[in-house]
Amino acid sequence: MLTRILSARQDALLREERGLLVRLRAALARTDASAEQQHSLDQSIAQLDELFLLVVVGEFNAGKSAFINAIIGEPLLKEGVTPTTATITVLEHGDTPEQTVRQANLLVIKAPVELLREIRIVDTPGTNAIIREHETMTAGFIPRSDLVFFVTSADRPFTETERAFMEQIRGWGKKIVVVVNKSDILEGPTQVAEIRAFVAENARSLLGFEPDIFFVSAKLALRAKQGEPSVWAASGFEALESYVATTLNAAGRAQLKLLNPLGVAAAIGARQLGSVRDRRALLKDDFATLEQVENQLAVYQRDMERDFGLRIADVENVLLEMEKRGYMFFDDTMRIGRVMDLLNRSRVQEAFERQVVADAPQ
Repeated sequence: MLTRILSARQDALLREERGLLVRLRAALARTDASAEQQHSLDQSIAQLDELFLLVVVGEFNAGKSAFINAIIGEPLLKEGVTPTTATITVLEHGDTPEQTVRQANLLVIKAPVELLREIRIVDTPGTNAIIREHETMTAGFIPRSDLVFFVTSADRPFTETERAFMEQIRGWGKKIVVVVNKSDILEGPTQVAEIRAFVAENARSLLGFEPDIFFVSAKLALRAKQGEPSVWAASGFEALESYVATTLNAAGRAQLKLLNPLGVAAAIGARQLGSVRDRRALLKDDFATLEQVENQLAVYQRDMERDFGLRIADVENVLLEMEKRGYMFFDDTMRIGRVMDLLNRSRVQEAFERQVVADAPQ
């Protein structure tokens, strides 16, 4: 458990952070957050109580496995396998060497290596791997990682697929260290400086800042650790291991462990905030449209009431005129001298329609 290396203050921060993440998870459940976002946040919450997770990414031929072997000082990982047979490999501490396939394309290797007691290391297939599932699984480890080593090769530094993959990592707010492997093939400090400038410029344009960059030869470093100390200086690993020792000490681990879930939460929160703002803008437009419709309906209602009032007045005038003509008709028709005419029903009806009704507007 992480708490055994935390101070009382760090432990209090851990509990407070877990509470914040749980509240964010509840808030996401009330939004249209994707299942992937909710799962990533769940993993970040669980990550607070897990071992420190170091993930190594890069192209297939950049020498990631050799780099990990050099870090732990033992050739635990096979080198030179093709992308079609490569798997994601998780290195964990174990009293005896053991290999277990936990799921498709996921291999767990346990070994009695002291570094692995509180740190797990993940070796991923290349960013240019043939099998698509590799990329999906690799991307699934990134949100859970505490530190990402981005390994590129000195003979092909910062390829297009590596650029695209780093751009994906950027969104999770992870601490990224760039490792230029195979430095032993470079022809002196001038070429190193040129490649460093190239890598730094590309990383800065993608990340918005310049990450730590190390030039190493994993091959020479492993040889040095296995009995050839004369090549240690040429491997460039001393500066890298000093950096790792400083970064991964108890205080450094605690800081990264606390900061990384917040990076994931911030990324998810920013995406959802953008989504909410977009939806609020749409609702604002909808309310404005509804208000316009209501105003138009009110104007239409007033116009209808006015027109209806005028029509009622016209009808009343017509009825009054007909009433007058009707009285005149009865006065003129209902006389003793015209009794015989009254007996002729059709004649009376014809006269009524002609004198009373005929002039009424249709």
